[in-house]
Amino acid sequence: MKVSLLVILISVFLGLILSGCDPSTNRANLEKLLSPASLPYAKTAKQYQVASTDSAGQNNDRITIAPGATATILDVTGPGVITRIWFAVDSKDPNFLRRLVLKMYWDDEDVPSVNVPFGDFFGCAFEYRPYVSQYLGMTSGGYVCYFPMPFEKSARIQIVNETTHEVYAFYYQINYFKLEGYLDRSVGYFHAFWNRDIRTDYDSNYTILKADGQGHVVGVNLQMQSYDGSFSFLEGNEMVYVDSEKRPSIIGTGTEDYFSGGWYFNQGEFAGPFNGLILKDDSLGRISAYRLNITDPIPFKKHILFTIEHGHGNTEIADYSSTVYWYQLEDHFALPILPKAGNRVVLSQITPNSLIEAEDLPMSLGETPNEVIDVSDISPDWSEGKHLAIGTDSGSVITINLEKMFESGYQIDLYFSKGPDYGDFEIYCQQKLAGKFNGYATLLQAGGKVPLTDIIPTYSKINLQIKVTGKDPKSSGYLIGFDGIDLIPKRTFIPDWYILGPFPNPRITETQRLGIDSIYPPELTVDTTMRLGGYGGQPIRWKYVRTPEDGYFSLRDKVEPNELVVTYALTYIYSLKEKDVLLMIGSDDGAKVFFNNKEIYRFLGVRVAEPDQAVLPVHLRVGWNKLLLKIENNLGGYAFYARILDPGKTLYYSAKQERPPESWLVKN
Repeated sequence: MKVSLLVILISVFLGLILSGCDPSTNRANLEKLLSPASLPYAKTAKQYQVASTDSAGQNNDRITIAPGATATILDVTGPGVITRIWFAVDSKDPNFLRRLVLKMYWDDEDVPSVNVPFGDFFGCAFEYRPYVSQYLGMTSGGYVCYFPMPFEKSARIQIVNETTHEVYAFYYQINYFKLEGYLDRSVGYFHAFWNRDIRTDYDSNYTILKADGQGHVVGVNLQMQSYDGSFSFLEGNEMVYVDSEKRPSIIGTGTEDYFSGGWYFNQGEFAGPFNGLILKDDSLGRISAYRLNITDPIPFKKHILFTIEHGHGNTEIADYSSTVYWYQLEDHFALPILPKAGNRVVLSQITPNSLIEAEDLPMSLGETPNEVIDVSDISPDWSEGKHLAIGTDSGSVITINLEKMFESGYQIDLYFSKGPDYGDFEIYCQQKLAGKFNGYATLLQAGGKVPLTDIIPTYSKINLQIKVTGKDPKSSGYLIGFDGIDLIPKRTFIPDWYILGPFPNPRITETQRLGIDSIYPPELTVDTTMRLGGYGGQPIRWKYVRTPEDGYFSLRDKVEPNELVVTYALTYIYSLKEKDVLLMIGSDDGAKVFFNNKEIYRFLGVRVAEPDQAVLPVHLRVGWNKLLLKIENNLGGYAFYARILDPGKTLYYSAKQERPPESWLVKN
């Protein structure tokens, strides 16, 4: 018995001694170190700072990073936790925010847990924009991050210079606690992932994160740029699927709502502790916004799929890039390799969604050598990442014959490339000089567009000729780099209307709004002199309004209230002949169309009005023809577009049914 008791006592004593070295018992209390609520408590750790301080004691407190080089700015052993990262950068490359890469490795891993372009990690890659949130910021010349980053064995941080210039000055300070105990097994490691789709021309959600394992998302920043200058992509909802659920447990109400903004961020930029709008550029259709899920992290035990629509129902084409921040218990999934630097940079030239690729044009190339070349590694500015290189000589002529050009007129934008062996040329339309282009540049690049204005088809045809006229003395050749053309119709909209409204648009659900099919007086009889009862019993009467030149007929400023309502628009079209034509309309949101008292179109949905969203064949009778639109609104914008395709201008419009002038009658 005595021996047994002695063995037990020795075992207990040794256990007490060894427990100080046992990772299962000697745990670091990160909450006492990092939580603001624990600020008064004694800290059982030592803080260190690794910085670019001049080791010679001079004032050269920076490092330089050669083109293509990788600088390891932190390489320390643990256990520890990084508490602050600060950088300042001097780079001559205008795209350094995307060409510099930030990498972080924990515990001697071979694949980084953070692999993100520099500007995206800190919040904005479009340009340097000062802002401050609780954990990230661009701070009047600096870049700062306060996400805690724990590590057990080691931490390594690298900056990769994928610019074509030396980073002349890179300043840094990295603060970390050296812990006196081991990390708890439930402590996750910091991760960040960058993704980009240059052109979201597909019908599925954009992916922000797809990961396996156990962890929790703590933030997202999203950079978006449209191809048409609008912000319609903001209609998209976030959808988060956790642990293989079939229906997302998180479904949003709109992109700006996810970032806690509203109404397309109509009050401009702001920076809050957990969410903000860093940049809104109305001229370029750019949005840079962030949300930090600090009080509302998104946990996952086995799997997470974090997505967002690009426009409602993924109807919008835009350039999307995102950085997502999360903590995860190791092992983490291998982050994909970043695209090449040229394919990461911000769009500087927008090629429209409607661009016709050069290789698809009806060109008479004959024996002229030509090749479709992949240029996606240089920049994303070319449509579909390629262009057509045509091996012309001085005096060469390329002909493009466009047919079925039924609009009364067009603007034609031609997109070309520049390079060290490219020539100069002139563009002729219908045998008249319409534009010029100088193709030389020291490096191959997207060269912009040549606009041809007021182009009028002849017998529904347009003939274009590209004539090589010479080259810059520094150019080594006469190549033509051709991306494509955009045909922009010169739209003429119906000039005037009578409008009547608002009428009620009762809403049961998003897809059950009853106003579109409720029959109100204008569908039974029209008398523009009558007073009627409208929404809430208010007296309403027909108002005469002319259409703005751009065709955007706003109802939001013409009826009150203007949400969950219905409004009618009435006009008349006079024709000297019986014939078939095409009526084109667009609406925000739903619409019905009645032509000569017959319903010919119905749409109930949520969308932003754009020209020609619906193309409707209609039969004109001789004399006056009645066109009645019923435009319904859900919430937000309220407008419509309407026009008739009439190349010869053979139709006369008058909401008041005024007699066509004699000059028009004689002409037609």
